[in-house]
Amino acid sequence: MTTRKKRYARRLDSSRSFKPAGIPKSDLQSINIMLDEFEAMRLCDYEGLSQIEAAGEMQISRATIQRLLLSARKKVVDIILNNKILEIKNDIRNIKLKGESKMNIEEKEVKRVSFPTSDKVTVDGHFGHTKEFVIYTIKENVITEVKYVTPPPHAPGVLPQFLAESSVDVIITGGMGQMAVELFQRHGIDVVLGAAGRIDVNLNEYLGGFLTSKGSTCTHEPDHTCDH
Repeated sequence: MTTRKKRYARRLDSSRSFKPAGIPKSDLQSINIMLDEFEAMRLCDYEGLSQIEAAGEMQISRATIQRLLLSARKKVVDIILNNKILEIKNDIRNIKLKGESKMNIEEKEVKRVSFPTSDKVTVDGHFGHTKEFVIYTIKENVITEVKYVTPPPHAPGVLPQFLAESSVDVIITGGMGQMAVELFQRHGIDVVLGAAGRIDVNLNEYLGGFLTSKGSTCTHEPDHTCDH
């Protein structure tokens, strides 16, 4: 069986659904636009990239970009002409998340990116029992402030609230339980997983749009510490 090559894309902050006004949903057919189709349209039709540039961003061939655009645009026209529901499911099974994994974050003029660390140099493998968090304030892709904060005593759900109160937009760490990921997202904090090594290297990759979330989640309770 052939394995489909994963392509780079950014996800939405949540699944989206749009329907024609005045018609009950039960009377309408739904059309799914996949995340890679949406990303191809976003890059070419919204960002104004050429197909060659968009192919480079997604790390796929130009022919694949053309197929994604053709499929997505045909679906959009079908939805409008025939009164159908547009669904974007945010399914990332065949996606590698590049840079910020939520599109809406990069629209902020100032954003704050945090890493767990116990030595002020490297990213902790797990955020749950880190000694402190470093928070970078970034404006127009330039670091304007760096500060270290000591977290409160470890307890489920405490750290997402703590970082939200520090106006953190993104946490970059090694591993995290799925429930913890969801808690961060409920507080409006995006999560990039699988980071390792020096903080400055990971931050530079993030600012350059090349830090890939590897999805290193654990299957335990919130804030559980696992070996990664």
